[in-house]
Amino acid sequence: MIMASSLEHVWDIPLLCEAVLPAVAMRIDELLALTEGSVIKTVRPAGEAVEVFAGKALIGFAELAAANGRLAVRMVRFQGSR
Repeated sequence: MIMASSLEHVWDIPLLCEAVLPAVAMRIDELLALTEGSVIKTVRPAGEAVEVFAGKALIGFAELAAANGRLAVRMVRFQGSR
């Protein structure tokens, strides 16, 4: 098992994290008509978790949430946890 103290030298390295929304096909006129507050329908039902990646590795799943007037994700399950 790796001890947290043995990882101190990597704590300041930036790592890109992404929450992946389901792909949606849109016509160009629909895309150009989007404004702030527009809703884009997806194939997933509301409340279903989206995948979260760190680098290219799946690290877990999150729900979309609002935080301070911005879109955010709330981690609900980490990869490998039950």
